[in-house]
Amino acid sequence: MAEQNTSQTTSRIVPWLYWGLWPFHRLLLWFYFAKITIVGREQLPKEGGFVLAPKHYSRWDPVILALVWFRPLRFMTNAIEFRGVQGWFIRRLGAFSINLNRPQASSLRHALEILKTGQPLVLFPEGGIERELPVRPLKPGLARLVLQAQGDRPIPIFPVGIVYTPCPQFRCRVSVYIAPPLWVERNGCDRQPLKQRAQQLTEELHKALLDAVTQAAQVD
Repeated sequence: MAEQNTSQTTSRIVPWLYWGLWPFHRLLLWFYFAKITIVGREQLPKEGGFVLAPKHYSRWDPVILALVWFRPLRFMTNAIEFRGVQGWFIRRLGAFSINLNRPQASSLRHALEILKTGQPLVLFPEGGIERELPVRPLKPGLARLVLQAQGDRPIPIFPVGIVYTPCPQFRCRVSVYIAPPLWVERNGCDRQPLKQRAQQLTEELHKALLDAVTQAAQVD
């Protein structure tokens, strides 16, 4: 459960709630959108930790991303989303909060814990919804987090392009393109300082995410 205003951040998935809502989730998406096409889902590991790094275009994005894997995903989510009824639900469906203006250390520690224990994690590298630019300039937070989480098993980062045609509205078409992963060298295999490695990985991710958005726009 994601807690705010405390020194510790945790998260949980309530099985009866998650799987109880699953058929209604699918029915909602089937009713609201004309078509949802997902390309590249077969690349995702069946086990072990990985990061989904999606383009963030709409508040529908997390709801659609729940379709890409066969198990529940963990989401690092803007703290302002943890309000009211919505907050009650997402706290119990794998989300935990982060203050985007002043990221708290407890949220970052929890994200590290998720990755180190071999669980998948969704991180929106743009930090918020961006509709003016194909991909806004990225900060190195995601890259730094993954580099710090490296252990004996490298953690792949999957850039994900999401496109709504013509825009996120009733009966629009949604295309999701999961790009080939970016693989990060294990700690100790690269003599570059962490800051430089994070900046290099961020640049690679920005380029790959731009390409993923382009590919998603071409999905029929």
